[in-house]
Amino acid sequence: MTDIHNPAVHTRKKRVIVFDTETTGLLPYDRIITLGGVKIEGDELLPQSLYLIFDPRKDSSPQAEAVHGFDNWMTRFQDLFADLAVPLRKWFSWADEVVAHNADFDMRYIQREFRKAEVEQLDHPVYCTMQMAREQWQGESGKLDCCLERIGLSRIGQRHGALEDAYLTAGLYLHQQGAKKRLPKVNSWYEPKNLKSFPERPSGELPRRSPKRRA
Repeated sequence: MTDIHNPAVHTRKKRVIVFDTETTGLLPYDRIITLGGVKIEGDELLPQSLYLIFDPRKDSSPQAEAVHGFDNWMTRFQDLFADLAVPLRKWFSWADEVVAHNADFDMRYIQREFRKAEVEQLDHPVYCTMQMAREQWQGESGKLDCCLERIGLSRIGQRHGALEDAYLTAGLYLHQQGAKKRLPKVNSWYEPKNLKSFPERPSGELPRRSPKRRA
């Protein structure tokens, strides 16, 4: 029989989702192209990860395309964010907290996409590894690559991938939480899970985007 004065206490490890986005640019009306996420439970990085690509319905700026590497032709043939918004929101519901590097940036874009898809926005507490890094290493750069160098992590190549950056941000987050375990180095990353094939790019200037409805 349970003592009503000392009820059983059920505890579990904290659940965290670390995510990153790559976008068509840095302006308020830019859109998400890729989203990557990893799960942490307690101080353990779980094997489940998420990596999706979307048709942003607009071209990336040349500067943004140079960073993420996704061509403005191939993105036209990918899923709309709205097509996957419901299962994506459910995936995030697992977490007690969401984490990102420069979280204000990523949260602004993902909340806007959920709103446009008419799906409930994220209501989790948000932890920003960049803000914490600036407090921890005052006077030093808060850029992700600079933070990673200080803790012995680095990306594989020059281009930024949303899944790789989520993974590396998870390493930075665990370091900031005082975790003793180090992330294993990764030699390569897989393509977005929902990447669809696309026809050969036409020569010359790309035609205007045609209307596209939600699936």
